Amino acid sequence: MKHWHFITYTMVALIGFSIITVYSTDLATFGAGGKSYQLTKHLLWILIGSILLITMSKVDYRYLQKARIPILVVSFLLILLVLIPGIGTVTNGARRWIRLGHTFGIQPSEFAKLAIIIFVSAYIAKNQSRMSEFKCGFMIPIVIIAVTGALVIKEPDFGSAAFITILSVIMLIVGGTRIVYVFLTALALVPFVHKMLFEVSYRKDRLMAFMNPWEDPSGTGYHVIQSWIALGSGGLTGLGVGSSKQKLFFLPESSSDFIFTIIGEEFGFIGVLVIICLFLLLMWQGLRIVHATKDVFGFFLGFGITVMFGLQAIINIAVVSGIVPTKGIPLPFVSSGGSSLLFSMIGIGILINIAKQSLESRALNPQLNREPSEDKVARLLPARIWHNMTSKIASFSWR
Repeated sequence: MKHWHFITYTMVALIGFSIITVYSTDLATFGAGGKSYQLTKHLLWILIGSILLITMSKVDYRYLQKARIPILVVSFLLILLVLIPGIGTVTNGARRWIRLGHTFGIQPSEFAKLAIIIFVSAYIAKNQSRMSEFKCGFMIPIVIIAVTGALVIKEPDFGSAAFITILSVIMLIVGGTRIVYVFLTALALVPFVHKMLFEVSYRKDRLMAFMNPWEDPSGTGYHVIQSWIALGSGGLTGLGVGSSKQKLFFLPESSSDFIFTIIGEEFGFIGVLVIICLFLLLMWQGLRIVHATKDVFGFFLGFGITVMFGLQAIINIAVVSGIVPTKGIPLPFVSSGGSSLLFSMIGIGILINIAKQSLESRALNPQLNREPSEDKVARLLPARIWHNMTSKIASFSWR
């Protein structure tokens, strides 16, 4: 079985869980006499995402390297547009969406994640011999990353800005940026992060609720307590599809940010374990694709997309389990909604194309398999270390 077949089947399985659970949460709204089109919208986004996935799997990913600046500029413009009253829609106190009628809406910060991955990958590929220098290897890319983060924070969306920054810095470190630059910059940002977390009331409340949610069980601690109740109610095998109690307007965002909780309640520990295993399989196949590519841009593009999926899954599961403070990070391919699902499926399409191009390159030039020492990616010391660390994972086979 080819890598891209396995990664596609894994994605389809995750989306299958998503459809079942979104349908289940929709039943609560219909049962209360209301009208909910969440499942219909979700299926429409899956259809659009599938079309874009197929398109990206057939378009040479190297074109993205050439279009890195226009893509980045478009992401900046979209974030600026969302900040304009009348264009950006305010939901729960934040202006993060550009609505297209009553059905569709785009969240520019989701596009920014993919845009910054493309930019950083192309930047490392172009400047691979100078990535250890302060100016070229750290200061220039970190300014672009900081501008992106600052625009996202203005929405405000500190969590997504932090996610984009962490993801980009991981890519830069693997690309050759010296860790000392990252460490010193992180130290310098401590006062700013402290101000953002402790001088903004609702963020401070979330942190306090994380420390002791039972101090305010009907307020700031409500989400995590209801999530615990749902996960605990599921037991080993769950209550059954459609039998969730917490979706009955007890747990907010039950079909989006907290959909993992509903899966735990209806499918139990077994269902939760299946979801975690599916994400591990997704990461494994992503690493195999990354490990196989000989192109620097393709290596970092695939690496960035794979890490993005893994980080989002870890954060979402940690949030609904009460391990980290509440933050609205969707579970890739599972949470309902448009932007996250759409750009995640585009990311899978890019991974498929990288896998196909790598296989075709090796078929046309078998010498690539016999001369790993000439591998351009391996010339980067951090990337070479990464190769060594993940080689056993990437080359693992069930056979």
